[in-house]
Amino acid sequence: GNAILFHQCGQLLEVQHASGIVVPKTKTANGMTRPQHLGSAPPANDRSIDSFALRSYILTMRTAKRPPDQTGITILKQMQKHEWSFEFPRITDEVDEQLEISIDWMRYDVRIAKRMFRELIGKYPEHVDAYHHLALTWYRQGNMAKAAEVWKHGTEFALKLFPANFSMKRDRLMWGFLENRPFLRLYQGYGLSLMKMGQSEKALEVFENMLAMNPNDNQGVRGLVVECNFGLNRPEAVLALCDRYRTDGMEQLAYGRPLALFQLGRIQEAAKALRRAWKFLPLIAEELVKTTHKRPDGWNEERITLGGKDQAYSYWEEHGKYWQDTPGAIAFLRKHPRKTGIG
Repeated sequence: GNAILFHQCGQLLEVQHASGIVVPKTKTANGMTRPQHLGSAPPANDRSIDSFALRSYILTMRTAKRPPDQTGITILKQMQKHEWSFEFPRITDEVDEQLEISIDWMRYDVRIAKRMFRELIGKYPEHVDAYHHLALTWYRQGNMAKAAEVWKHGTEFALKLFPANFSMKRDRLMWGFLENRPFLRLYQGYGLSLMKMGQSEKALEVFENMLAMNPNDNQGVRGLVVECNFGLNRPEAVLALCDRYRTDGMEQLAYGRPLALFQLGRIQEAAKALRRAWKFLPLIAEELVKTTHKRPDGWNEERITLGGKDQAYSYWEEHGKYWQDTPGAIAFLRKHPRKTGIG
C-alpha cells in the first residue's frame, strides 16, 4: 500500500458498508434524502472522508457520453500577474449541500452515493468535487482501473477550461484560494492513479506541475516526487528536491536525502544526513533495519502520528524497498549513527 496516498496526500479509505443494515433517512430543507443523524461533519470517532485529502473525483464510465462542452461554467480568473483562481458561478450553496448529502451516503450505501454524484455531474460537469467523490467510491471498491480512467477524463475536461495563456510552469494556482482546491485534488488524484498503475514518468510530470503551480505544496506532493524519482533510479533528482525544500520535515525527504547520497557514493554526506533524519524521526531508521515488520497496534492509515511507530511503519511500506534494493544501504543504516543502538 502506498501510505503517502493516505495520510499526506489524502486518505483513500475502504468503504465500510454493512450489507443488509437499513439506514434511517431524513429529509433536508430542499427535499433531498440524507442518512438520518448525519450532518456535514462526521462524528469524532468516524473515519473522515477528507483529511488533507485526496478528494479525487471519479466520473463513472458506464455511459459513453461525455459531459457536454459548455462555456462559462468554470472561469479561471487572473488575480494578479501569474496568479489565478477558479470561479464556479453555477455552484451555489444548494448545489454544495447536494454534494455533502452524497458524501454522507458514501458511508452507508455507495450505490446511492454514486447515483447522486452522477446526477450532480450531469447537471454541473464543472463540479470537480462531485467527480472527486464519485472516483473515491470506485477506488474503495477496489476498481483502480475505473478510477484511473475517470481521473484522466476529469483532468482532461478541466484542462480544456484553462485559458490559452496559462502556463503550469510559470503561473500559480495557490492552495490558499479555496476555489483552487478541487482542481488541485483532482489533478493529484490523476497523478496518483498513474503512479499506482506503474506509469511513473507521467505521474512525475503531474506532480512536478503541481509543485510549480503551488510551491507551498500543502498536499504533500513532494513526497510523491521523491518516490517517483527513486522508482526511476534518479537520486540526483531526489537531492535537487531536498535542496529545494531544505528545512522540510517530511519523512520522505528527511530519509530520502541520505539514501540518495548513499546511492551516489557520497557516504560521509549520507552519514551526516542520516544523523539529522534520525534525530528528528528515529523510529523510521529502527523500522527499516527490522527483519520482520508488523503493523503497530491501533493502526489507522488515515491518521498517522508524527514521530510515531505508525509513521515509521508507513514509511517502510512505501520506501523500504528502495533501501532494500540499494546494495549496502541497510548495513549503512545499522552503522550510522552508532549512538542510536540500531542493529
